[in-house]
Order: sequence, then C-alpha cells, then structure tokens
Amino acid sequence: MSKVWDKDDVYTRIKLCEFEELEAAYEASFIGADFLGFHIFTDQNVMKKAKKFKHFFSYLPPTTIKTLLTDLPIKTLFEVLDIAPFDAIQLYNHSSRAEIEQIREHIPVNTKILKVMSEKTVENGADDQAFIARYDDIVDAFLLDSSYEGGTGVTGDWEHCADIVRQCQSSVFLAGGLTADNVQQAIAKVKPFGVDVENGVSDRMPDGKRLKNMQKCRLFVEKVKTADWRLNKL
Repeated sequence: MSKVWDKDDVYTRIKLCEFEELEAAYEASFIGADFLGFHIFTDQNVMKKAKKFKHFFSYLPPTTIKTLLTDLPIKTLFEVLDIAPFDAIQLYNHSSRAEIEQIREHIPVNTKILKVMSEKTVENGADDQAFIARYDDIVDAFLLDSSYEGGTGVTGDWEHCADIVRQCQSSVFLAGGLTADNVQQAIAKVKPFGVDVENGVSDRMPDGKRLKNMQKCRLFVEKVKTADWRLNKL
C-alpha cells in the first residue's frame, strides 16, 4: 500500500466505488484498480453493512485498498472500524480538525484519511484557500467531487479543479461524472493524483438498483492507463 501513496511514483491512481456484492468486489480487485470504495451512511443499517464488508474483505487480496465512504458520527464510525478493517476513510462530514485528530488517534497509523471537497466553492462553507488550509496538513488526500453529496454523475469545472489541485499539498482524487469516454480528457486537464468513479462504471436496473458493470470497469482502467502513457507518466 505504501507504493500507492508515494507521490514520487507518478501515475494516476484508480478508485472504483460502491461495491455491494462480493462477486463484483472480488473481480474488480484483479483488473488494475488501486482502491475499492464501500458505502456506509447514517441512513443505512450501519452495523449490518459493517459485518457484510468484513466478510467481503476476507476474500479480497491485501493489495486492494478498501476505502470506507461515510458520513457517520465519530462514535458510530469507531464501532464500524472495530468491526471491518478498512485501509482508508473518505469523510463526507464537515469535520473539524479536532475531530479528524480524534479519528487519527483511533485508527492504525497506516490507515489513510480522505476529505471530501466540492468543486462548487459555495458547498464547502469556505473559499478554496480557507478550506484547503483547514485540512491540508491533517488529511492524506482530498476527494474533489463535482458536488459535495457525491454520486451525481455530473462533471465539474475541470479548469477550477486543476487550480485546486495546484493549491493542495495533499494528494487529490478527481470525481464527478467520470466515464471511460471522458477520463483521459479529465486527467490531461486536471492532472490529479487519482480518479474516482461510481456511476460511470455502473448500470441502473429497472427496479432502481445499481449494479457494477465489469466491462465498464475494465474499460475505465484501460483508459486511465492509456492517458498516463500519453502523458509520458509511465
């Protein structure tokens, strides 16, 4: 896992998100993605999902960085982390520095913290510089999405995103409306540390359920690696 976080090893990291079925998570672990994302939010059956993901993780290779996407309050978050061994935590909460320090004290030293940031400045409750300054030295990365709520499938202003990436000391993952069709353009314009995709590698079923499409996942990974090659990153 240390190699993935080494900024001197220049390539675009890949995070595929929202895995609810073991078979999809298992297959996605072997197609070249660095991170898999698993959702546990306050409006869900939190402990049931924590136990489900713990079961998943017993099947996944240790090289896969298992990331928790969450808005849980700290006490509940700690209960989840005591059940399921996540490698990284992606925080949607408008957390204070003190709260992030509290999380740091609870988690293993090699567990990483990602702070969600919206490309829409108004959604962050502070201008770009103030928001970045609040978290830049205490988190391991920012997850820069087109909207704070995430999962919208809508792209952001990539010129603005590129400016944010240049301002950050921490690594920045770009999210928001990415697909195999546009990820190469996004990487060329924004030059993020990593890219994050959820809707762009999923299919919506007639009953509303969203399923991972492995063909889309593989194509997305292929396009990212091609973008790196074109930028002479590899």
